Amino acid sequence: MEQPQQLPVGEKIFLDHVAHFVPDMAEAHRELNRLGFVQTPYTEHRHLVEDVAEPVPSGTANRCIMLPEGYIEVITVSDATTPLGQRTVGQMERYVGLHLIAFGCADPESVQGRLTLTGFHPEPLVHLKRFVGLADGGEDEASFTVCRVRPEDMPEGRVQYVAHHTEEIVWQDRWLHHGNGIVALRDVVVGVDSLDKVAARYCWFLNRGGPKPLSEHVWRIPLDRGGVVIVDEDGLADLVPEAELPEDGPLIVGYGLLSEDLAKTESFLKKRGFAPEALDGYLRLSLPDSIGGTLFIAENEADLPWIQG
Repeated sequence: MEQPQQLPVGEKIFLDHVAHFVPDMAEAHRELNRLGFVQTPYTEHRHLVEDVAEPVPSGTANRCIMLPEGYIEVITVSDATTPLGQRTVGQMERYVGLHLIAFGCADPESVQGRLTLTGFHPEPLVHLKRFVGLADGGEDEASFTVCRVRPEDMPEGRVQYVAHHTEEIVWQDRWLHHGNGIVALRDVVVGVDSLDKVAARYCWFLNRGGPKPLSEHVWRIPLDRGGVVIVDEDGLADLVPEAELPEDGPLIVGYGLLSEDLAKTESFLKKRGFAPEALDGYLRLSLPDSIGGTLFIAENEADLPWIQG
């Protein structure tokens, strides 16, 4: 069986990962274990700064759920005095849940230049590092380059590009097999007031020609892997009836996942005490309040509710 391509090449853009911001990593860790997800060890982020030889703490820490295609990150604050820590605290004050969308690219310098030309305001590239344990008991350092824009450019959250430099360290086989059968991250869902304005902004950000209207209230911007689904209030009411848009701006609602066997995934989750809703070819599961967000799980990409139309 051919292995999926994990990272983009050339000018391709993938949905690389999404991230939940949580105030209590220990509680989130327990719930994700119960959901059947293998998680990487707790690790603090560090970044390089000018005139300092060693990377310095960024103020956040994570665990990751690595998948054969993409991954899910869980972030907490390790130092609220740093700029990144302060911003993360502020985002969690809006709500606990999804606050980050990362798009994979091969050339962040080129992306930074393009974003500048199209009216965004990229910050200086950030060179992140974190230590990662190896299967043989050793340790190595994973490294990434991140291109972020100023918060007001993408008000739904920390929307950024990432280039991975250490694929073999980050995607270790021992972390790719989950008891719930989940194998891939596909689309991220964003709830907004105005479809046309936000869709246009994402098309500029992602260098796409235009969105694909799936209905009057649901539009999708396809990428080379995955995509961005934009829904207005009526579309959100159909996808997640209990969800509401915050008064102070947009909401990263949830994301689509693929399962190797949907019936087994449903059975596993029920045995663990969860109540996934079995809908037309997919499962919908609202995550515990300690994690936030909604999962849409299908066996085939075409069965995700927004692809069905």
